[in-house]
Amino acid sequence: MTPRRHLALGLLFLFVVGLLGYYTLFKTDTTFFGEKTRITAYAEHGGGLRKGAQVLYAGVRWGQVDEVMPDIDRPLAKRVRIVISLDQPIRLFRDHEAVIEAASVLGGVQLSLDPGSPGQPEVDLSEPLMVRRSLDVLESLGSLVEENRETIRNTLASIEEVVTNVRNGNAVVSRLFNDDNLGLEVSNAVASISKTFANTEQLTDELRGGRGTLGRLIYDAELYDDIRKITGGVQKFVEDASGFLNDARNGQGLIATLLNDGEAATDVKGALASVRSIAEKLDRGEGTLARLLNDGEIATSLQSAAEKISEFMTNVLEGEGTIAKLVKDGRLYDTALTFMGDLADASEAIRTQRGTVGRLIYDDTVIRQLERVFGTLQGTLEEAREAAPIATFVNTLFLGF
Repeated sequence: MTPRRHLALGLLFLFVVGLLGYYTLFKTDTTFFGEKTRITAYAEHGGGLRKGAQVLYAGVRWGQVDEVMPDIDRPLAKRVRIVISLDQPIRLFRDHEAVIEAASVLGGVQLSLDPGSPGQPEVDLSEPLMVRRSLDVLESLGSLVEENRETIRNTLASIEEVVTNVRNGNAVVSRLFNDDNLGLEVSNAVASISKTFANTEQLTDELRGGRGTLGRLIYDAELYDDIRKITGGVQKFVEDASGFLNDARNGQGLIATLLNDGEAATDVKGALASVRSIAEKLDRGEGTLARLLNDGEIATSLQSAAEKISEFMTNVLEGEGTIAKLVKDGRLYDTALTFMGDLADASEAIRTQRGTVGRLIYDDTVIRQLERVFGTLQGTLEEAREAAPIATFVNTLFLGF
């Protein structure tokens, strides 16, 4: 290979490397095979936007700015003409926004396109777009300061006055530095606050340990269950009362009857009148109950009877008299127990048909024999009664001889 060809090959290599480096560093949005979409837009102020600035579509890098050209002969809203080159077609709706904004806090400007709401009609991209400019951080801060200049001036004047008062000893803060008594009071206040925090911490520890009424309310499961039972009882009482009132409202129950039934109300009034009449009679001393309440002699007699009963019970308990012996004498108890045993044996003998009484009660054969005996006896008596006239006649006849 000749040196000329080596030179040509080297130049070609350098050209290709330079071309790749140029498009890598300065033309990162360049496409060799895709067709660009170009859109024209107008703005009142360029805001530092320049050729090559990136274009964002819905927050995604979608192209770059190809041209930014001011034209002061145009209307105010269209003094800056902007040509946008997009990698792929986009869709914008009526409520879209095109904003020139800061790319970052450190600097840089970009053009941001917000497509808007899909429910709105689409915008014809052959018509120029209107772009507005967004203030950066420093401009926003300057605008805020400009709008509140008077307020800031007054605030600074107030701060200066406070500082002057502190320096001259006319403020509480200066007294804290210079007045020993006030410093001691503040120190005592701080100590009290510290003690309060210590007590609060101790109270918190007691609560956490389940000590005290509040601690038990928080951590004692049994007390919680008791409270739940009480609450349940109160709730049941309220429900019963509510049901009782509903029944009364619906005309059911005693209260509804008293409220709505005239006869029942009349009966209640009559009963109350009777009670009142009885009370009046008691007040006047009429009747047995009134005499029991008001007559001192009857009260004395009742007291005497009560004393005698008490004396009688004392004698019984001390073993005096016949009744006391019946109550306390063990022999009588044994005798009664023996009698009850004998009675039980007799009852068992009768039930098992032992003895004459048992056979008479339970044995049908004895019953039939007794029936035959009574039948024979009855027949004999009948025959004797029929033969009585004949015997009387014979006796009379023989007595004549």
